[in-house]
Amino acid sequence: MVLAFDDGYPSWIKTIAPELAAVNGVATGFVNNYRVRSGELRFEDLVVLQDKYRWEIGTHTYHHFNAPDFVKRHGIEKWFTEEVEASVKELEEWNLRVESLVFPYNAFSPELAAKVARHFTSYRRRDVYPIADGRRADGSVPAAGIDIAGYTPLDLMLKWIDQAARNKQLLFLYGHNVLPDSEFFVGRVVSIDGPVLTSDQPITLDPAKSDLYLVPDMTRRIFGTNFRVESVEGKTIKVSSADLIRFTSVGSSFLIGPGYGTRLSDFRRLLSYASQKLEFKTVREAVGRH
Repeated sequence: MVLAFDDGYPSWIKTIAPELAAVNGVATGFVNNYRVRSGELRFEDLVVLQDKYRWEIGTHTYHHFNAPDFVKRHGIEKWFTEEVEASVKELEEWNLRVESLVFPYNAFSPELAAKVARHFTSYRRRDVYPIADGRRADGSVPAAGIDIAGYTPLDLMLKWIDQAARNKQLLFLYGHNVLPDSEFFVGRVVSIDGPVLTSDQPITLDPAKSDLYLVPDMTRRIFGTNFRVESVEGKTIKVSSADLIRFTSVGSSFLIGPGYGTRLSDFRRLLSYASQKLEFKTVREAVGRH
């Protein structure tokens, strides 16, 4: 099991690392330096993650700019100097060992991939099937998301764990933030009308207080599509743009919550099951660099 978390959230040090430690697990944290500088997560916390919890710390670039867009405007050398080298230099000043990279938004070009592959252990390629023997010939590793916005049903992830264990392969998963179940809402679909879903009970979450996303059917994986919540009124949820009839049906269970979040109960079930079947590795360990 190769778990990674992006950007930098307080839950890394408060929740995720202790939960992993309880099952002798580790992870890789891909750090957006600007976010850490804003106070979301301290550099001191990253040192604790590395030195106490045995995490790997990788770079998610300095400002989290979309790399292909930046390169179109300014060129690849400016991107590498200002976004990659600057990120690594600052992290290394805290005695953090940085050898892996993930592109912001998982967005890159062949030129960017080739550049990064020459300097880092690997980069991530979001994939339908996140199981592999290790790093691919192009320097990438596959991965699937565990967040609401990149939702993968828990039952499917448990099947992947079985497959990885049976085939003696690596399972790559990534997320951002693990949050209490109280920050999510589960209900049943009563009706669907274009981008509007009606619930069997009033929805207690406020989109104004959090960037909410909808999982219209908790049993389905919808790769490459997510549903940002535009409004919540009583029992109705409106998403920004989608005909939800294609993605759910009356009677299905739906989930709504912070887009870059994972429910703590689901995370605990994932770790408990994985700990019985697989060894946890950082990205660096998984691709053979020690």
